[in-house]
Amino acid sequence: MNRQDDAEEVFQRTCFILWKKFSQFDGENFLAWACSVARFEMLKHQESKNRFILFDDETTEYLAAAALPIACEAADRRAALVGCLKKLPLSDSQLIRHKYFDGLSVKDIALRVGRSTHRVYRDLARIHGVLSKCIDRSLADETVG
Repeated sequence: MNRQDDAEEVFQRTCFILWKKFSQFDGENFLAWACSVARFEMLKHQESKNRFILFDDETTEYLAAAALPIACEAADRRAALVGCLKKLPLSDSQLIRHKYFDGLSVKDIALRVGRSTHRVYRDLARIHGVLSKCIDRSLADETVG
């Protein structure tokens, strides 16, 4: 098994555990919780393979602490995104839902909403821009407020 296979195995096990134990999630910072689960799965995997561990405990703890602010920022951006999605007009919201929640291709979305694929691509790009600006404004308002 190569490193890519190992990484895929750890990723799959992490996803399974996150799904299985989601009811135990405290609702505060999903990304930090998920990173913690992934870290423990990586350590368990290394131990199970009798592999030499790249980092000692102190280094691992340092890296975990350094990752926490990044995880918090991602969680803040995700929370802002949820708020911004609620502000979208219904037609824009439907395009986002079709693309990212239903997993439809742009071609399938175009057929469903009666637009050209070019127009759907343009609309999605515009919506991404609107959401990006909304997220930045929301985060700036939180910092000021």
